[in-house]
Amino acid sequence: MRLAAIDIGNDAVKGYFNGYDNQVHIPNVVAKAKKDRGVIEAEKEILNGLHVELTSSALKMKNGTYKVGNLAASAAKKDELTPEVDKADSDQPIILLLTAIAYDAVQNNPDKDGIVEATYLLSTGLPLQEVKHGLSKDYRKKLRNHQHEVKFLQTPEVGGKTVRIKFEEVIVSSEGFAAFVDLTTDQQGAIKNPELIQKPILINDIGGLSTDSAIVNKAAVDNENSDGIKEGVSPYLDNIIARTFNEFKYPFHSRRAVVDVIVSEDPEERNHIWNKGNRVSIKHIIDDELSSLAEEEYKHLKKLWNRVPSLRYAYLIGGGSVVLKPYLEGINEDQEQYPLRFVKPDDSVWMIARAYIKILYTYCQKKGIELEVASTKE
Repeated sequence: MRLAAIDIGNDAVKGYFNGYDNQVHIPNVVAKAKKDRGVIEAEKEILNGLHVELTSSALKMKNGTYKVGNLAASAAKKDELTPEVDKADSDQPIILLLTAIAYDAVQNNPDKDGIVEATYLLSTGLPLQEVKHGLSKDYRKKLRNHQHEVKFLQTPEVGGKTVRIKFEEVIVSSEGFAAFVDLTTDQQGAIKNPELIQKPILINDIGGLSTDSAIVNKAAVDNENSDGIKEGVSPYLDNIIARTFNEFKYPFHSRRAVVDVIVSEDPEERNHIWNKGNRVSIKHIIDDELSSLAEEEYKHLKKLWNRVPSLRYAYLIGGGSVVLKPYLEGINEDQEQYPLRFVKPDDSVWMIARAYIKILYTYCQKKGIELEVASTKE
């Protein structure tokens, strides 16, 4: 039995398997595919060629063939999550979750005649609003109460192998509280940042399609005042893609590609595209779109601070906070000057998944389950 801690983000699935050292990152893009996808030359890495057939009663479409992640990003027709769909009610997060687990299983379990039998303890989560509306129970049930099968088709190294996945247990947390767990415990489970435990704080997780706002006081979620909004960075990235194509006839193939341009550490590349060999600035488009989102996010922060004026800090996390940081800081300097805290970009992206593995370790300790791997490398 292996451990899986998986954050199904709107931009990507981030997972830890059996410890902190084994990370998996798969862009949250899915495209329906044929069983023969017409391979001229196989991709060099498994994660670049995820071509799978999934069979699961947890899916509305019980059986389907898909390109997943990087392979799907270059497809002409692809599916990326949209704001009006609940994560708990969509097939796409489950497709990504099962594919990520199958990727881990096929490399870490023996197969018999091409069949891998894999059992996992799973820790994952849903947005705060979906947990408040009671969706976590059914979500947990459809994962735990069924066996799931992932067959790798024309995927490098593992093509032809089938993984049968069974979940011994499924823990579903709210994403906002998970962030609090990561902020206040280290990888050994010991308390860190103890001052945060005794003070009311806001953890504002800006994702691709929604913003999860957990107010935590004395290690407990304030159920009445914690809130969220169906506002995130993905629709604005889509606008940047459309406007860049309209103005320059330059096609971005995924939202991730836009983010890479926005947050590039190379000033020569940041906010620029290379179109027909020429370096072209799209900063005016990026500023226009992200400034609009930052205004909406700041209105939301104001509402929460007015509701709970005793808040000491607001921690801004999630991939959306990384791209919005300069815009939010500018607005805040001109307006309320709230004590906003931004975490490092890598921590911002991985902290929810890291919290899920911590929650799994705590569960195993309480149940007396011995772990095969319990890496606590910082």
